[in-house]
Amino acid sequence: MSKPRFQPYRGIILKSRDGIPPPALPPRDINLANEARTARQRFYPVTLVYTTYALAVIAAGLRTNGRTAVLFIGVAAACWTLIEYLVHRHVLHRAFSNGPGRLRSILHHVFDPSHGDHHLRPWDGRHINGGVDTVPFAGGFALASFLAPLPTLPVFVAAILQCYVIEEWIHYAVHFHRFRGRYFEYIRKHHLYHHSARGRTAAFGLSSGIWDVPFRTRIPSKDRDVLYPRRDAGPRRTSAA
Repeated sequence: MSKPRFQPYRGIILKSRDGIPPPALPPRDINLANEARTARQRFYPVTLVYTTYALAVIAAGLRTNGRTAVLFIGVAAACWTLIEYLVHRHVLHRAFSNGPGRLRSILHHVFDPSHGDHHLRPWDGRHINGGVDTVPFAGGFALASFLAPLPTLPVFVAAILQCYVIEEWIHYAVHFHRFRGRYFEYIRKHHLYHHSARGRTAAFGLSSGIWDVPFRTRIPSKDRDVLYPRRDAGPRRTSAA
């Protein structure tokens, strides 16, 4: 059994140099069960840390002011779908070229190597989920949130982190499993279209396609008709001459 791989999310693709590549064919000897195990092992620590933190903060917020905490949990869940869309489209798919200035150099080294290898090797368990490299960002937002009362921003950020965990497990499931149910059938087709040669500029939503509609990155209608055929569509009737 392969050992867990907890290295930061890095690869050989630089978006400023290579763009977002089309998927390469998996090796003939690939073991998808092992790749799925690698993906799970990489994400278990983050799942444990974020979920423990989220449950503790949300529970404390509910005890302090239940109505306010529930409101901010609901707002966070609604906001998460937009956050995941914007990050996927404008951070993970954006090229961060190097250049003069410390900030530009930092952005290049942090974000330019991210996500390209996921598109090149969508069957590679090392490039499916985020990992411990998200912790500094999450920690910074969590600490800053406590400048506000507990049932408000701290609960909001905690709920956002839990939504992130849920979304990443959905993403894992889309790549390695075929769960039954209309939602999983929909989101699997939606995301795998994004990985196709036609879909690299469409279908940026990871847990839903709701924001692809107003931001005009929805899957084209002719492709949607193929992906999601109407179940109630019967044979067309022809009128008598």
